[in-house]
Amino acid sequence: MPESHDFFVAADPDSVRTRVGDALTREGYTVEGGDQGALRATRGSLGLTLLIGGMANDRTFHTRLDVQVMVAPDGRTVARLLRGSGKSAIKGGALGIARGNRAFEQAANAIHHELAQAGILTESVPG
Repeated sequence: MPESHDFFVAADPDSVRTRVGDALTREGYTVEGGDQGALRATRGSLGLTLLIGGMANDRTFHTRLDVQVMVAPDGRTVARLLRGSGKSAIKGGALGIARGNRAFEQAANAIHHELAQAGILTESVPG
């Protein structure tokens, strides 16, 4: 499973940041601004996840994702989705790993769909 996913976009960083945040919000994440224009998205309850681990459902299993928004040398905006801190295995063993992988994949798909539907996605590269 990739640890990151880069979305190359033909739009300004602010509008990309807004679209990515909207896509993650629709997936149930709480999205906050981070350093240097990054986004931090969290979903679920850390306390509940630590208590019941992998038995938590997709929406209550604690997940954190980070998104860096930057400009590539060719002038395109890049939104890089990164797995956040907090290891899924510690929070639920094999089930936790599967939930973490699924959350990352669902978030990447939601961002891809949002940017493609807007007609601004030029390239999508898992890393």
